[in-house]
Amino acid sequence: MTSEKTIENNIKKFLDSLGAYHVKIHGSAYMPAGTPDLLCCVNGKFVAIEVKKPTGGVVSELQKLKIKQIRNAGGIAFVANGLDVVKREFKEHNIL
Repeated sequence: MTSEKTIENNIKKFLDSLGAYHVKIHGSAYMPAGTPDLLCCVNGKFVAIEVKKPTGGVVSELQKLKIKQIRNAGGIAFVANGLDVVKREFKEHNIL
């Protein structure tokens, strides 16, 4: 089974290949709970990615709320359990 960290690293390598800006969000007392794992700027668009492992990865209600807030603000936000999901989302949102 692929770990969440491996998936995240694959996504970050892909973002690097596009020349995208991205930052990994680490949960702490200084970061709002539920913030997606990766915040990115890709071809001028704000993208937030919550990374989950393919089996057993559960999106919390707070994470769902943050994704909804980002979308409502005009950003692109989604849950990815693999690089294929990221590529599909990027194509759907005309980022690639």
